[in-house]
Amino acid sequence: MVRSSTFNKFFITTTVLASIALSGCETTTSGSSARVDLGDLNDQLNDIVSNNSCTASFQCKVLEVGERACGGPSRYVVYSTLNNAQEQAEQLAERITAAEKSSDQALTVNDCSPVLPVQSLCISQQCQAIEIK
Repeated sequence: MVRSSTFNKFFITTTVLASIALSGCETTTSGSSARVDLGDLNDQLNDIVSNNSCTASFQCKVLEVGERACGGPSRYVVYSTLNNAQEQAEQLAERITAAEKSSDQALTVNDCSPVLPVQSLCISQQCQAIEIK
């Protein structure tokens, strides 16, 4: 009977400790699924801004997209407002920037090499990026 009582105490103690240890665990979004979401957002933005046709330079816009660990955007996207929804492109760029800010993965991959700002011009009826040096 002493043996059974000791075993029961051991079993209960082990069960309680395991429950306490596991109660702190919760399901979190893994880095890979965050990257997939970021990839999906970037694909959506690329689809939206894929038609760069223009008739004048005022239709060409530059979006700052993403967030680098050392500050500034991770890239610039040139697009045309002639056939693209400007508001939708801006909202996606903001979502990508917010996702990169909150993603530890995006901040650690970054090497802080300079991303030169660009200007957009309508050249040969296409919005094109011109690097500002």
